[in-house]
Amino acid sequence: MPASFPRLPRGVFVHCALVAALASSSLADTPLNDVQAAASEWARLRSETSRLETEWVAEREVLAASISGLSVQANQLEIERDTLLAQSKTARDEIAQMTADNVALAARIDRAGVNVDALARRLLALRPALPPRLSAALDLPFRSLAGEGLAAAERMRHTMTILNRCNQFNQTFVLSEEILTVTPGSEPRLLEVLYWGLAQACALDRSGGETFMGRPVNGAWTWEPAPDFAGQAARLIDIHQDTIEPAFVMLPAQIMGGDQ
Repeated sequence: MPASFPRLPRGVFVHCALVAALASSSLADTPLNDVQAAASEWARLRSETSRLETEWVAEREVLAASISGLSVQANQLEIERDTLLAQSKTARDEIAQMTADNVALAARIDRAGVNVDALARRLLALRPALPPRLSAALDLPFRSLAGEGLAAAERMRHTMTILNRCNQFNQTFVLSEEILTVTPGSEPRLLEVLYWGLAQACALDRSGGETFMGRPVNGAWTWEPAPDFAGQAARLIDIHQDTIEPAFVMLPAQIMGGDQ
């Protein structure tokens, strides 16, 4: 038969359970356990601190070496900078001088442009007083000079072309055949014209036996009849063409300006 134990009252079991729970709770909250936990935490923190200090010592040596190397490089760069500044001083001085020269040159170019514009206006105003043949030969430069928006260099080029042609025309005799209207309201006619310089010309109508003297009057080229001088004009033209012997020829040339 199986062994049997005496059955304890129910109240005894409850009492024993309470005693066991109280005993367990008092063991967990003892000061010894608190000290043990604090010591474990301190040991962990100390270990971590030691590890960080060791790493910082190693990194500090590396950083110190890097700082030393960078200081050397910085010193070398400063020396190179000072050397380059010394070497480039002459070039910088030359650049500064060239910049100043360019500014002065630009100012002179502007003044020259103003002067060229003024000269161009004077030439355009002078054109009606030029001999007809010369004025016709310079038609393109005059029209270009009168154009708007022309650069100063182009305006100067056309101005010099006109001045050079005028100077050349003024130093020689020019003989030509031209269709001219010599009197207001008359029909154009073919004439032999001999220019001497910019100031005088003689126009001969051989078939009609008429002669006209041309000159600038009050700012415009003007033809005036010269009666009874057809023979002298013909002789002058023949002498210029070397068809007769040279001789003095009298013509009613006027060298004063205006109506004189």
